Amino acid sequence: METLDTLRIGDFEVEPSLNRLRKGHEVLSVEPRVMDLLMLLAESPGQVFGRDEILQRVWSEANVQDDALRRVVTLLRRVLDDDPKQPQYIETITRRGYRLVAPVSRPDSDLDPRPSPTESVAAADPRLWVGVAAGVLLVVGLSVAMVRPVQRGAQLDLRPLTSQPGDESEPAFSADGGSIAFIHELDGTSALMVKGIGDGEGRRLLQRPRLTSPAWSPDGDRVLVATRGTDCEILSASVQDPSTVESIYTCGEGERVDTVLQPDDKTMIFSRRPARFGAPWRVHRYDLVTQESTQLTLPAEPGYGDVFLALSADRQKVAVVRQLVGDRSKLLILDWASGAQEVVDHFPDTIWRVSWSPDGRSLVFADGTDLYRFGLESHTTERLISSPRDLGQPSVSPVGNRVAVVDQRFLSNIVRRQNPLFDLVDEPEVVASSTRAELMPRFAPNGDRLAFISGRSGRSEIWVSGADGELERLFGLDRPNHIHAFLWSPAGDRMAVSDHHSRLLIVDAATGDSEVVPGAPSSGGLLDWSADGSSIYRLEVTDGSPEAWKVGLGDGERRQITRCGVRAAQESPDGKALYVTRRHTPGLWRVELEGDGRPTQILDDVVWYTWKTSDRGFYSFESGMDQTGIYFRESAAGALAAADSAVGEPVLVVPLPALKLDFSVSKDHRWLAYAQALPPEGDIILIEG
Repeated sequence: METLDTLRIGDFEVEPSLNRLRKGHEVLSVEPRVMDLLMLLAESPGQVFGRDEILQRVWSEANVQDDALRRVVTLLRRVLDDDPKQPQYIETITRRGYRLVAPVSRPDSDLDPRPSPTESVAAADPRLWVGVAAGVLLVVGLSVAMVRPVQRGAQLDLRPLTSQPGDESEPAFSADGGSIAFIHELDGTSALMVKGIGDGEGRRLLQRPRLTSPAWSPDGDRVLVATRGTDCEILSASVQDPSTVESIYTCGEGERVDTVLQPDDKTMIFSRRPARFGAPWRVHRYDLVTQESTQLTLPAEPGYGDVFLALSADRQKVAVVRQLVGDRSKLLILDWASGAQEVVDHFPDTIWRVSWSPDGRSLVFADGTDLYRFGLESHTTERLISSPRDLGQPSVSPVGNRVAVVDQRFLSNIVRRQNPLFDLVDEPEVVASSTRAELMPRFAPNGDRLAFISGRSGRSEIWVSGADGELERLFGLDRPNHIHAFLWSPAGDRMAVSDHHSRLLIVDAATGDSEVVPGAPSSGGLLDWSADGSSIYRLEVTDGSPEAWKVGLGDGERRQITRCGVRAAQESPDGKALYVTRRHTPGLWRVELEGDGRPTQILDDVVWYTWKTSDRGFYSFESGMDQTGIYFRESAAGALAAADSAVGEPVLVVPLPALKLDFSVSKDHRWLAYAQALPPEGDIILIEG
């Protein structure tokens, strides 16, 4: 359909050719269909456009379902922050269609000057947003990425470093700072790429199904990279001759490696996870001449362990990020030659990757939204850049004043479908879709509503899909805080919410009003409600072990339930026990609420965090079966009581190659909902200055 030139609709300046809206200093990018719908309605403000006309003019396709139109209308309202009950932009006319009720006009271009695409924008005022030029935004994919330096007087130049379709990630600077290596994933295949800072698209050194953690050799002639999956090894690829690829380390059966470094010609440092179930990642030093491996760290705290490593510019020290239970991190500095290590600090949030400053006095990291610098001497953290986009994986050049950072887009849709075990099966329905990840679907107890976590507005929020399919925003938290987990109460009138700082909040499911439950924060989030709605089960680290505690909402009474190290827990239907999965031992276990905290095994082949018990049996997401997906095990009379309980064989319910944080089953078993992960997308941005 023909679109208009730049125009103003209400408070928004709309640029149809760029699929972009502006409101003040905020830039919002939308799907082409969303823009097409807005432009159609803007042709005749106040006119009602019927369903058939919209489908014919916006889609121009046959067999388009009403769900597609409803989804696009919902996305448009979300971008405009428009309340369908009190519309300021898009009004629904019952049984007729939609109309635009906001005023439409042409903006005066002289009143809206902008810097040219080649200008650097100085942040003389800390409130000034530093915008990347329109052309750069399109290339990099920063649809909302207006970034802001926090330091007064700082001057930053941002430009795209990569812009290929697919996911470009894990940038690593060469020792001279003139080139980067990175991973490019597209259509299920990974490629190791090398690109000069001023060059074009880059050169491919090798291609495998799954690659991770590129690292340069000291002389810059080779790039090391690890493979993931059953064929786990570390490869060395020649920069000058891409046909020369050498395998320099092969994993043992069931092992995994990550974050490879090469501090000198004879030594390799990497993180390694043994094959033992639940074992933490550890740092190893590997002699490339003798092929001997020495373990340098052994994490004792519960958590994932020492996954992420970074080599200092002088190649003498390694920063180690230790992932702990409850979205916490510990930072260690390791002398890789002697093995000496120093605990530098603890972080209340999850730190994924760090990179050294050239002088070795600070580390740069991202928390998923903003870029920070942590002083190793002052032990203080300073925000460098704030952004509504998801910035991650920073890599600081060993020379000069450059940082490469990834604009990440980890996407997932909320899908609802009939349960093929108990009902006729229709096609799966996408309930929620946006340019952000939609996570953790939760059916209300009576099944009439489906709630989920979304970052679609730039905040971490709970959204609810009603019986009519309309989406409504219920509750949100400002960044950098976010919602860690939430649970419906048994009556469906409240939600328990655990935020990124492990506070417990109770949210009114009708109004979104919230209150913080007094008491010490937990270190691991929510597990379950009690059946009567008077208590919450929480995961807390007790004497070094993650355990389930029962917390009374009225009296604040806290009581430890388990003493076996748990991953996840759910109250049994009879209200007398907790079903739990454990930290280091596969299986499903039962712990009596009035017992000594010791578990009794029920199932021996459950190996995943994500599972649900019900009055008919046990659902779980499993990746160790012949086919990855959601499985069901039927139990006799709905009871999971002891190891000799009559439990059926696992039956595949829904095949899913990937799941993004949890699934949900309605109480009557008729419906399933899950967050289906989509292929990630990302581009690498170069920040100078």
